[in-house]
Amino acid sequence: METSTITFDQLPHVVSGLSEKLDRVLELLEKVGAANPFKQHKPSRRIVHAKEACTIIGKSLSTLYRAIKAPNDPIPSYKRGKLLYFYEDELYAWIENGRKHAVAPSFEEQVAAVTAGMKRRPRGGYNF
Repeated sequence: METSTITFDQLPHVVSGLSEKLDRVLELLEKVGAANPFKQHKPSRRIVHAKEACTIIGKSLSTLYRAIKAPNDPIPSYKRGKLLYFYEDELYAWIENGRKHAVAPSFEEQVAAVTAGMKRRPRGGYNF
């Protein structure tokens, strides 16, 4: 290895050469996959707490707790001790599954939905 003193006039040229060498080394490390060893590995599933889950689904905290215990489509949650945990990707999937259908229900389906909610049959029959 050559040791020579660098003059002030040579300094910009030497710095540009070092910068080019550093760029090549970083490109090689990126190809290998070890470009940034200090970079933390981000998990594919991020855990969120109840307040952040409220902001994701756009509901209040009491509505969130009520929706967790909903019998038909509960919000996916996990409980350890007194704390509730949610996975962010599961919340987004829950929101996507609640999408309304683009096709309107037929007249027979609407009648079946209305008559299923009646407690007793009217005297004059149904007026559909």
